[in-house]
Amino acid sequence: MNTKHSRQKALSLVAFLMLLVATTAQAKRVVERPYFLGSNNHKLEIERVTLDKKATFLDVKIYQASGEVGIDSHASIMANGVKYDYIGSKQLPKGVFVKVPECGYVAATLRFKPMPETTTEFDFREIADNSGWNIYGVRLDGKRPQADIPQHLLQQAPDKNSKLPATDLNLGKTVVAVRLLGYKPEYKTTLDIIVDNWFSPQRMPFAHDSIGVDGTCRVSANAILPTVATVRINRMEIPFLAVPNDTTTVTIDLPTLTLAATHLFANDSEVKKFVWFEGKHAAVDTELQSVKTKISVFGVTFFDDICGMTPLQYRDYVQQSYERLLTAINSNAAIGTATRTLAQSILSMNYASALFGFKNNISMAPMIIGKRGVPRADMSIDTVSYFKPLEKLSVLHSKNQRYYSYLGDFTSALCRKYISADPLLDDIAEGKRLSRSFNRKRPLTEQQMAAAHDSIANDMVCELLLANNEDLKSQLASADNTLAEVKKSANQNSTFSIIDIDPKMSAQQILPTIIDKYKGKAVLIDFWNTWCIPCKAAMTTIRPLKEQLTDVVYVYIADASSPVDKWGEMIKTISGVHVRLTEEQADALAKIYKFSGIPTYFVVNKEGKITYQKTSFPGVETLREQLVSAMQR
Repeated sequence: MNTKHSRQKALSLVAFLMLLVATTAQAKRVVERPYFLGSNNHKLEIERVTLDKKATFLDVKIYQASGEVGIDSHASIMANGVKYDYIGSKQLPKGVFVKVPECGYVAATLRFKPMPETTTEFDFREIADNSGWNIYGVRLDGKRPQADIPQHLLQQAPDKNSKLPATDLNLGKTVVAVRLLGYKPEYKTTLDIIVDNWFSPQRMPFAHDSIGVDGTCRVSANAILPTVATVRINRMEIPFLAVPNDTTTVTIDLPTLTLAATHLFANDSEVKKFVWFEGKHAAVDTELQSVKTKISVFGVTFFDDICGMTPLQYRDYVQQSYERLLTAINSNAAIGTATRTLAQSILSMNYASALFGFKNNISMAPMIIGKRGVPRADMSIDTVSYFKPLEKLSVLHSKNQRYYSYLGDFTSALCRKYISADPLLDDIAEGKRLSRSFNRKRPLTEQQMAAAHDSIANDMVCELLLANNEDLKSQLASADNTLAEVKKSANQNSTFSIIDIDPKMSAQQILPTIIDKYKGKAVLIDFWNTWCIPCKAAMTTIRPLKEQLTDVVYVYIADASSPVDKWGEMIKTISGVHVRLTEEQADALAKIYKFSGIPTYFVVNKEGKITYQKTSFPGVETLREQLVSAMQR
């Protein structure tokens, strides 16, 4: 009897434990690979969400080639208007930066205060003002977000009989109209439209960091030949044909593209289609997307692969990549003759450009991938044998295949040995020489414009140079107006101010002029630019330090390489004193004070002496120690 009773008790206990385990399991809700609506970065990805009664856990990966990463202590998740604070992470402790391993990512579990298990959507916000790694509209219902695609685009039919445009010189405006479906301004989507011609600085005039509230952007550029242009949205590149006197409309399903740009969803078949084209060459533009990864030898692992190579090893590597990609293009039965010809032309010119750039690519590889101790390669070569493979490239001898933006790269004496004689190259070379001042945002002088008329034989090439000059003058006038508005705003604001530095002031005078204003106080000088990601990350990291050391003057120095409209918007969120220099002044300062990159920090003591200087972020505690010491002197 006792034995039977004991068995019943044991069975009851087992049943209770099983019920307890089941109840505990039900208390956790796990969502694998959650979809999301938008992101302001391409580094942090959420792989799993676990909703538990005690906490909400985000399993994330942070992708970065090298260096260190960390999560800001102010991180939070927002759901239904409620904020759930960040508790911490074993892998990424608060205030600690962790070195990225060779695999290229840091995996971590981030712990937050518990959200309700019924939550269907939330935002991850590392920093509330969008300066951190933020992900918006994380879906917990398993439904993939899609934009509403217009029916006429869905009904587009492929056309393998489409033709390429003629490659005769034809000066005119090429217009690009971009429409982002599913766009929301708070997602901070970045958009660049790059239409290169020989006499424009990089990306001029398109450095779009703002988009219409309806998700549209329309730009025009001077063009003289059909060329492959690029829409770059977040980290995704979309190539297309830009043709003089023609308009291309690019419609993008932004939620789907955002997923396609991640490591997590990139290989999913349902995120492959996210762009539609309208225009004369829409069929070719559409087909080009299927081979866009085959038109450049500069693949994702290019610099990792060539790091430490000799020039001969590099040449063999580039040649093998070219042959492999060319085979892939030629064997693609889904594209028509026009697209195949275009892809072959672009790839061949890219291959030639990569060979001619062997010195720079081999030398830069260790720095780009963050690998130290790589021996410097002997760059001496026999040019006759080294470049001999280029003799087989028909594209270098055909004026009917000028569908590339590299023509201006073939004006040097070395390159001309491998391309058919063409008077156009002489005119391009002269135009490039005269347009060097464009890189410094300086229009042509009267003497330079006269020289253009006298020395450039092709009237259309000369007109292209002068048209770009007029565009630059117009942009500078607009920038001056924007800067005036920014200064007016600063005068009415208590959180940030601007020090006017005369563009003609010598570099030797600049820092003494700034420092003299704040003698008797410790000063932190931060050299940065709007395009510098480490600079912006460091600003976020030291924000708590600024809140603690309120007696320190924080001075931020940028230069004209930062678009004035973006600079004006950003400094509104960066409390302190702001200075804007010309690029010449910034370069001269770097030479005087012997620093080669940004961010660079100077600590100045109460007596006005620089007591500390460091290029790259030194860490919060180091800055604290240096500033506290400067405050005591």
